Amino acid sequence: MADTPTSCHATGRFEGRIEELLKILEPAQGEWAVVIDDLSGKGSLAYNAGSPFTAASVIKIPIMMTAFHKAREGKVRLDDTVILRNQDKVGGSGVLKELHGGLPLTLLDCINLMIVVSDNTGTNLTIDAVGLEEVNKYMVEKGCKNTRLEAHLMRPKPEGPWNKITASDIALLLRGLADRTIENPGDCDTMIEIMKRQQYNHKMPRYLPKGVICAHKTGEVRGVTHDAGIVYGPSAQFVIVCLSQKLEDVDLGHSVIGQVTKWAYDLLSE
Repeated sequence: MADTPTSCHATGRFEGRIEELLKILEPAQGEWAVVIDDLSGKGSLAYNAGSPFTAASVIKIPIMMTAFHKAREGKVRLDDTVILRNQDKVGGSGVLKELHGGLPLTLLDCINLMIVVSDNTGTNLTIDAVGLEEVNKYMVEKGCKNTRLEAHLMRPKPEGPWNKITASDIALLLRGLADRTIENPGDCDTMIEIMKRQQYNHKMPRYLPKGVICAHKTGEVRGVTHDAGIVYGPSAQFVIVCLSQKLEDVDLGHSVIGQVTKWAYDLLSE
């Protein structure tokens, strides 16, 4: 089924349940895209999956994957030294902007900070190490159709084009990580472990039962809240991507993402 701004496709446990999803999304208003893909084949759902959304920090997932890919090719090393310069520091989330210029880091340090605390300076250092266009090349090679990294994060630039993602593209990358097929299996495991250490847990994990683990990456800018990752529970394991934009109340959007994740978990756990 072709993805359009109003498209929806569901299989298995999600067949006939789209109205339930729309009811959860409705209070937040704005625009939404949701993809859910059970890892054991119990069902999938794609709502507005091909529609472009402001990327926010979810673009850091393919940046990380590109870095691991380039390291596996021998083009970079994860233990390469990266020197933090004062001119590298940018605003928004993260801790590197608070530290002194001249600080030596490894590329893997930058990747960890980029994912775990969504460090924008660490993200830009990672982009510089692997190459901005190399990230786009990587995504195309892996099958992404409408996701692009157009610029470094939080740096002044002319109006647009902005970094953009689609729910289907991000879900494709996450499914490849979960299946350990998109990269070297050990590298997939390492990236998932990094995502499990995510410190912003007020969205996807919000209403999940104790003991359920999320390997995920959040994103947030004005009017936008995202979360994308892999849920590992005793009775359900699945990829889920929730994207939003044009929200009046982003805090309500956080809660809605948590509700959608819990709804999916309960359906797949039956």
